[in-house]
Amino acid sequence: MRARIRATLTDYKYVIALISVFNFLLTPIHIALSGFNPGYVIVVNFTLVILGSSLIASTKLTKAITYILGLLTLLAIWMEFGHEGFLQLVLFRLVISLALFVNFCVLLLGQLRKIKEVTLQFILMPILGFLFLGIIGGILFEAIDIADPNSFRRVADFTAYSFYYFSFISITTVGYGDITPLTAPAQSLTLVLNIIGQFYLAIVIAVFVGKYINVKS
Repeated sequence: MRARIRATLTDYKYVIALISVFNFLLTPIHIALSGFNPGYVIVVNFTLVILGSSLIASTKLTKAITYILGLLTLLAIWMEFGHEGFLQLVLFRLVISLALFVNFCVLLLGQLRKIKEVTLQFILMPILGFLFLGIIGGILFEAIDIADPNSFRRVADFTAYSFYYFSFISITTVGYGDITPLTAPAQSLTLVLNIIGQFYLAIVIAVFVGKYINVKS
């Protein structure tokens, strides 16, 4: 039974990771429907992202590194939730979660290089990597805001989720204008995410077409 569950998790690890991230993106809807404390919903959904994404580690070494980073991140998140306003916990959570999601991106790049044919995994990996980049941007925006609380022009009901929202609209170059970077560091990071978003899509399309042509030929 355990072997079957393990095999199922391995076969659908990218799907599970994608679902967990998309679930996190739907956090405002969960808050509106559940009526729970917004902070609690964000913490739970972010926890699911970490648990789901940790499945992508494939070797013993990468699993060990990922599980350690994931456990430390979860510990920091839940401790921070119980001790709001404790700056040292916030900084620790930002540093360790940044390391975790950079680790996820490195794992995806390593696994993507091994795939020689256009498969479902090959399609899901770049999508998942794009979502990880958005989360990394949200972490960095939050860090910038802690360093200078005047870094952004905020909208009403601004929450921790707003940093991730702004990261994703930046990386997709949508730019609604409801949240505006005001300081040089915030503007610089926004610019970098704009550029990364454009080049990421161009590179992924080029690699996808290249592999497809190689398979056909």
